[in-house]
Amino acid sequence: MRSVRPSFIASVIVCASLGAESAHAAPLPSPADTLAAVLRQTAAVIEGDVEDVSFHFDEVEGPRTVATLTNLSVHLGSLGASAPNSVEIRSFGGYLPDGREIVATHVPELAAGKRYVLLLRNTEWTLSPIAFGHVFRLDTLGKTRALVDAYGRLVTGVGATEILTGPQLWVQPSGAVDGASSPRLSTWITEADMERALDAAELAEALRVFARATGAWPHGSFSPAPMSAGPWRRVTTWRAPTPTESPASTEGLLACFDPPVGLADTSTKELAVCEAGGAP
Repeated sequence: MRSVRPSFIASVIVCASLGAESAHAAPLPSPADTLAAVLRQTAAVIEGDVEDVSFHFDEVEGPRTVATLTNLSVHLGSLGASAPNSVEIRSFGGYLPDGREIVATHVPELAAGKRYVLLLRNTEWTLSPIAFGHVFRLDTLGKTRALVDAYGRLVTGVGATEILTGPQLWVQPSGAVDGASSPRLSTWITEADMERALDAAELAEALRVFARATGAWPHGSFSPAPMSAGPWRRVTTWRAPTPTESPASTEGLLACFDPPVGLADTSTKELAVCEAGGAP
């Protein structure tokens, strides 16, 4: 669960990857428009309980939201010769020392007390170690458990190019289901819909069959730390004016990073670079 929030938060929306030079201990990421391409950049498909969510800040990594996963099962790939008892997911976003909040767009949020299946990168990463947003939460309706994606849709299978989803189990006014939201249960979903959806073991087996058919097996090593060769603030930011100081001409503008040179994460599904004026 989230810690106590400061009484005043000036949110800053991050719309660009924190590109940085590194020693390239892990391979660089590349675009992934198919499931096979995603799996080739995946070290492990794991399942675990989010025991705790906390917030950390330092001048190199910047603000981080740290979800600690325990009771781990590794379905495909590996977390090393000696599997750890827990894994930290250090997603970009959180609180600055002055109380302002940094929010990174398209970075999955994990909720304390929930169980997830997620794909961990075998490449360098900056915003999130979850491969291309592939994270699925295990939810229950009646006596049936099934996985939902980041938008609350039931996971129904594995297709030729992507993980397939069905009707929405969870509904909210707009946007993706995140760890802090309280979406409502769809009134039209039945236990029969849940039974047709996949649970964690069934998704793992479907991915195993897919990998066997395509040769796209998870491999390599997972790095729990983001790549970084310098302070996270090396690109300039500006803050969206608060309602009391906002002139009409700037109302609704986002505060964004300037477009960095040499993005390390090349997936257009995971980032949008903001141009001058704050429009992504």
